[in-house]
Amino acid sequence: MQQVKLTTPAGATEIVIGELLSSRLRTLEQEPILMIDENVLCQHHDIFEPFRSVTIPSGESYKTLQTVEEIYRELVTLEADRSTLIVGVGGGLATDVAGFVASTFLRGTPFGFISTTLLGQVDASIGGKNGVNLDGYKNMVGNIRQPSFVWCDLSLLGTLANREYVSGIAEVIKYGVIRDILFLEYLEEQMESLLNQEIGVLEHVVYTSVALKADVVQKDEKESDLRKILNFGHTIGHAIERYKRILHGEAVSVGMVLSARLSHLQGLLSASEVDRVEQIILSAGLPAHMELDPEEIYQNIRKDKKRSGEDVHFVLLKGLGNTIIRPIALSELKSILHDLC
Repeated sequence: MQQVKLTTPAGATEIVIGELLSSRLRTLEQEPILMIDENVLCQHHDIFEPFRSVTIPSGESYKTLQTVEEIYRELVTLEADRSTLIVGVGGGLATDVAGFVASTFLRGTPFGFISTTLLGQVDASIGGKNGVNLDGYKNMVGNIRQPSFVWCDLSLLGTLANREYVSGIAEVIKYGVIRDILFLEYLEEQMESLLNQEIGVLEHVVYTSVALKADVVQKDEKESDLRKILNFGHTIGHAIERYKRILHGEAVSVGMVLSARLSHLQGLLSASEVDRVEQIILSAGLPAHMELDPEEIYQNIRKDKKRSGEDVHFVLLKGLGNTIIRPIALSELKSILHDLC
């Protein structure tokens, strides 16, 4: 078991990585109300059924304000108050929704997360971003409020569908590509073990990913500067995800390759480094290329949260392990996307 402490001006989060962490629910001082993904409740009912719970439907289509409204009403029925501890249990969708509900219900109640997917453990549950989609556009409504704890329970990953597990590896690769070349080398050497969920490798990968993200968030909680680097591959990736209706990590993988190629076109990254990004993504069983309609991608990017006026801020690689944020005019972006796609 390993721990990371994430400290911001708004408070501190204890992040624990290990096995069988869900049993800690019984040791909490107050009985929590679980906001739990319906699939997690079904597969692990022996762990979670003894607790009061509100079910969050599975599927990105339910990550909406309508779902949030329904959960508010259930909390009223359960007589939740400002002292009620809410625990979001599930992947990124469940923790995003649970965090947003807990942050806004009665102007805020205490909350924590039990993260049950690799994507959630290394990214979505870490850093305090909570929110829902609007008309299919990713996380357009939300806030930043840190949970008091995050438990990354590695024991629960065994029941995760293989495609979902592999999708989470995309965010792991991202940390090495943008921030830590030694971690990237470790992933290149240990990818087969990671795919096989060998516990020693898995724990090290989750811990390192969490530590890298926590370090960035502590330095820039509100994403005014440094935290923007965590969006590498996501500007294009979110557009692909909405357009192609594929998993987040699959879309981000293609987005990272295209962003690496864009970095090369901008004179920041060598061709061999672009190839290295592609190769590690392929070694994980993730897509590196996809047939795309550049006009469809452009129209989706125009509505991205990272747009500022007539510019979109892209995270580019200035060599592996280093990033630069560069505004690209929408008028220029359309022709760039035609070249990339």
